[in-house]
Amino acid sequence: MIPELEMYRLAFYVTAVATLAFVGWVASKPAGTRRYYLPAPIVCGTLSLAYFGMSIELLRVTTPTGQPLPMTRYVDYFVATTIMILVAGKVAGANRRQLAALVVLTEAWIGLSLVRYFLTGTAVLAATLGTVVVLAALLYVMVQPVTKQSGRTTGERVLLYGKLRNLLILLWVAYLVIGVISRQGVGLLDAFGGIFIGAYLDIATRIGFGLLLLQATDAVEQLVTEESGGASDDGDTGDEVTFAEPSGSDPDPDVAAD
Repeated sequence: MIPELEMYRLAFYVTAVATLAFVGWVASKPAGTRRYYLPAPIVCGTLSLAYFGMSIELLRVTTPTGQPLPMTRYVDYFVATTIMILVAGKVAGANRRQLAALVVLTEAWIGLSLVRYFLTGTAVLAATLGTVVVLAALLYVMVQPVTKQSGRTTGERVLLYGKLRNLLILLWVAYLVIGVISRQGVGLLDAFGGIFIGAYLDIATRIGFGLLLLQATDAVEQLVTEESGGASDDGDTGDEVTFAEPSGSDPDPDVAAD
């Protein structure tokens, strides 16, 4: 069985290679669009740094149950998950209120997931329930109002948002399950199983996100065109620029999103 720190080191190597590959891919894109692709190597790079920190036991703490908890992973989650949800929201043409809701719910979900490990007794159950509720609210916003908002953009952007949304939802639900049954949770997984599955989910999320974003050339170019064309930053005005046929009967975006 591979030692814990060695597994973290292997995950660091894999994510470091993926980060460099994404950097090279971004460099091959047209100069005016590169910044829109940068989230791909950034979210992979922060994960690589997190695993390097875990491999040297940086910011490693112990839970009340005596289990080790690497905090560098959660620093990465707060940063990278927020970036991914914002990118997905921008692709969908989400307005400011929707983007704010996505960010707040994402941060609350990660925060509750972390706090849960430091609680004992019935407080653990309450925190777990809160985590489930917040995640459910986050998924609702992604599936309902933001998906509806994406319909006001182009077909390519609708397709890209749908892929990003489905990837994140699938893996986030898996994260929730693994977090509950891990050794820091109820203890159904041993150290090797928990680390292996957790690393797999981390790597699959970041590489999958990067591949989807970097391959969606048309969708990203349409997003660049919209933003460079002076689209409104505040969806509350109902003036989002779209690539569909104009219609005087379209409802206000915020009304449709509420």
